Amino acid sequence: MCELLGMSFNLPVRPNVSFRGFRHRGRANPHGWGIAFYPDESAQVIKEPLEATESGLSGFLQGYEGIKSRIFIAHVRYSSVGSRTHKNTHPFSRELYGKEYVFAHNGTLGHYESLKLVRFRPIGDTDSEHAFCHLLARIEERGINDWKGQDFDWLAEKLREINRWGRFNCIFSDGEFLFCYHDRDGYNGLSFLHRRPPYGKIKLKDEDWEINLAEEKRKEQTGYIVATKPLTDENWESFKPGELIVFKDGSMVYSNLRQV
Repeated sequence: MCELLGMSFNLPVRPNVSFRGFRHRGRANPHGWGIAFYPDESAQVIKEPLEATESGLSGFLQGYEGIKSRIFIAHVRYSSVGSRTHKNTHPFSRELYGKEYVFAHNGTLGHYESLKLVRFRPIGDTDSEHAFCHLLARIEERGINDWKGQDFDWLAEKLREINRWGRFNCIFSDGEFLFCYHDRDGYNGLSFLHRRPPYGKIKLKDEDWEINLAEEKRKEQTGYIVATKPLTDENWESFKPGELIVFKDGSMVYSNLRQV
């Protein structure tokens, strides 16, 4: 089924706690794992076509202190379209208007070849990368360099158009905004958590592990975490079917289906 993880914070953070919980989801999604983040205006994408919990690299990254970013996107893959290869492993990345977009998808699109492509072309053979290249073509066609409110409304409609071809949850970013869209029929779920002070103890859902966030977080640190299913015992909230939520610097700046 694949699962998604996205994070947007007001200050650069380490992904340790969320990535530790998310990494366990690889057991049910053994065909690949990947993580993308922004050390600066460019993106770093790390991925492998194997189960996350069996990867020495993902185990290293779980506790590595050298990774910090305001935005993270991660994915564990259960392949429905495309072979189990590095080129088919999410997230995917492309440059547009001097910004590096990264993209991850959960779901299966039928007849996805009908989605129009222009100059962006898939390297692999997945419906996900094809949809990403199509979406970038539409963004380029509209000429979006700096995203504004009316562009978010337009994007929500374009994502719903892609969604007509099948099941479609996606998370993507241009390094400034984190875009998160939930399938119009509610496929597989998508939830978000507003993590903010005062911080206390939390427990992971997939591991008997507890941490006191007050010892890990700066008091002024705040942000949102998005996941296919809640990762912790905190108060997660579900996306509405067909909802696009956009985050920037740890704040929710847009939703097509709720007041922001």
